[in-house]
Amino acid sequence: MSTKNFIGMDSNLIRPVVDSLSDLLANHQVYYTNLRGLHWDIQGDKFFELHELYEDYYDGEAAAIDEVAERIVMLGGHPENRFSEYLKRAAIKEICGVSDWEAGLAHVISSLNTLLEGYRSLHKTAKEANDSGTAALAAKHIGSIETNLWKLNAYMK
Repeated sequence: MSTKNFIGMDSNLIRPVVDSLSDLLANHQVYYTNLRGLHWDIQGDKFFELHELYEDYYDGEAAAIDEVAERIVMLGGHPENRFSEYLKRAAIKEICGVSDWEAGLAHVISSLNTLLEGYRSLHKTAKEANDSGTAALAAKHIGSIETNLWKLNAYMK
């Protein structure tokens, strides 16, 4: 990582924050691609509602990806853009051909739990580095993910 960053943070303190953001970027990218596949492959009586939900979710993921990548740049890092590297780094794994609504939502819930864990870890790491901006970014995503998990788990009952 570069010793220079654009917002005056101590690069030695901020290195773990950039590493955590990079993990999140990889997970978001794989999750985004999986959501596109779920959107295309959904079949059955839940088609209309889940086709639309998956589209809303991947639109939100595109915004989150950009936000995380830009934060990496602000902190003096370089966001990865190679999917081959995302697959090596991400805890979320690729899926393909999932047309069953329950299997699809189970994957979404699992992915959101992975992202939630990542953002909680990022929040702690950012606070330890006195990085209020990244801590705020993490807190915003934590709240959003918790809301989505609550709704999806209620839907699955």
